[in-house]
Amino acid sequence: MPFDTSELGVPVEIGQIGKELKKLWEADGATTTRASLINFAVYCEGVEAGARNNEFISEFTRDHACRALLIIAEPEAAETKVQAWINARCHLSRAGAKQVCCEQISFLFEGKARKLIPNIVFSNLDSDLPLVLWWQAKFPNPIDSHLLAWVDRLVFDSQKWAQPVKQFTLLLNWLAESQSRLAMCDLNWTRSLHLRQALAQMFDHPENRRILDGMTMVEISHGTEFRSTALLLVGWFAAQLKLAFTSDEENRVVLATTEGREILFDLKCEGVRSIGCCRITSPHGCVEVARDASGDFFKVVVHLADGRAYHHLLPAGNNRSTTLLTEELALGGRHRVYIKALAVAKELL
Repeated sequence: MPFDTSELGVPVEIGQIGKELKKLWEADGATTTRASLINFAVYCEGVEAGARNNEFISEFTRDHACRALLIIAEPEAAETKVQAWINARCHLSRAGAKQVCCEQISFLFEGKARKLIPNIVFSNLDSDLPLVLWWQAKFPNPIDSHLLAWVDRLVFDSQKWAQPVKQFTLLLNWLAESQSRLAMCDLNWTRSLHLRQALAQMFDHPENRRILDGMTMVEISHGTEFRSTALLLVGWFAAQLKLAFTSDEENRVVLATTEGREILFDLKCEGVRSIGCCRITSPHGCVEVARDASGDFFKVVVHLADGRAYHHLLPAGNNRSTTLLTEELALGGRHRVYIKALAVAKELL
């Protein structure tokens, strides 16, 4: 299908991008301020994905000062060609007197031109600012080391992978061989952030901690397409509590404590939410974290064995790409717990 490039901005020659960006700001005089704290690149395949991401960048730059690079690949195109566009994403400052603008550079790589992506894109980064790359396709085998060598934070969403084990193995093997300091940022892990925070918060109280120490079963309800999200949550329990994988059968996973006590994880496919409910049961009581009808909050109920019950309402977040990415960028760090959780989840995917 024809690709309407008018929304991408002004077409420019590849070798003139820097010069044309300078002219773009000079034309605006003193009415705008250019803002940039990071380089934010999005790689996607197909013109429809390119159009969606162009809209996403427009929203994302409202709250994130960056130089945005939209990389659209059409590897099956008959002709080998590279095109580029520049644009300014502007919004009013808090004072309302001046517009604050971010730069956007968009590229369309057709046919065999995809091999030119590292040299062309990374020659147009904004000085030495960190680079965040959101990779929205399956990783090639072998992984392009030249491409990822420039990246500080690699964002991806394992929930969308058709073959997650193959993709994780490919990525982890490359990281081990290259000894890269790149941080892996899985939006599928970020989806359970608020749930994990709610669960952890409940066990700050000594009485509730007895439930965690003696738990015998964890029930997790997940949406049809979010089994991998639930398995990463199982991996989180294993990583934080030092549980070892014992066995799995269909939707039931058994992990064991260092003392050999077994804990059953029962996964139930219900509804469309990523994780709708998580219930921890033990002889000392139970803790249940469930999304409310709106999906915006978690209703948390703690039942103690003596009959006492406590109710809490905590934020649940949402699955919008902008929200997940914002939360991911705010976290920082290298996600060491995620790597440990992934080791268990990979056995179950």
